[in-house]
Amino acid sequence: MSPIHTLTELLARLPGLGPRQARRVVQYLLSRDQAYRDTLAKEIQALAARTAQCTRCYRYADATALGLCTTCADGERDQSTLMVVEHDVDIDAIEASLTYAGQYFVLGGLMNMVKQRKEKVIRFKELIRRVNTDVTEVIFALATTPEGDFTAKELSSALSAGGYTGTVSLLGRGLSIGAELEYADPETLRSALKNRG
Repeated sequence: MSPIHTLTELLARLPGLGPRQARRVVQYLLSRDQAYRDTLAKEIQALAARTAQCTRCYRYADATALGLCTTCADGERDQSTLMVVEHDVDIDAIEASLTYAGQYFVLGGLMNMVKQRKEKVIRFKELIRRVNTDVTEVIFALATTPEGDFTAKELSSALSAGGYTGTVSLLGRGLSIGAELEYADPETLRSALKNRG
C-alpha cells in the first residue's frame, strides 16, 4: 500500500475528518517543505511524552509533577463548583467565555439510551468519587441531544442515590442572541420558556 493511501486512511480515523478531507490534508503535507513535515512528525511523537491526563478532571494537558492540569492546580478557582463536560474541547469553549471559574470533570462520552451501561462508556465511578469531596454544585454541560439529556438525568439520579445533597443543574437553554422566533424549533422554544429569567 502506498504511503499516500496509508496516511489518508490513518487521518480519516480522526474525528471530523472523512476520506476526502484526509486526502486533502495529505496533499497539503506533500506541498509543504521537508522542515515543516519533520517538525510536525517530531511534535506528534513528543505529544505523549509531554502530555498527561489530569488525575483529577481527566483532561489532557501539559504534564506536571503533581499530575494535575493547570486548572485543577489553580488554588484561586472555586473548589465547590464542578462542571461536567463530555470532552476536553468543551472546557476550551467554556474557558473562552470567561464566565466560569470553578472546576471541571471530563466524562469521556455520553450514555447510550438503549444499552444504559454507564460504567463502560463514561467515567461514572470516577465522577461519583469526585463529587463526594467538597463539591456543593454539579453543573452538567453536556450536548443538547437526547443522549446528553439522558446522561445528565441518569447521573443526577446516581448522585442522589449515592448520598450527594448538593445542587445539580444544567446549563440554561433557549434562544440565542439575535435569533428570530419564526426559525426556532419547538424544543428550543420550550426550553426558552422554561428557563426564562
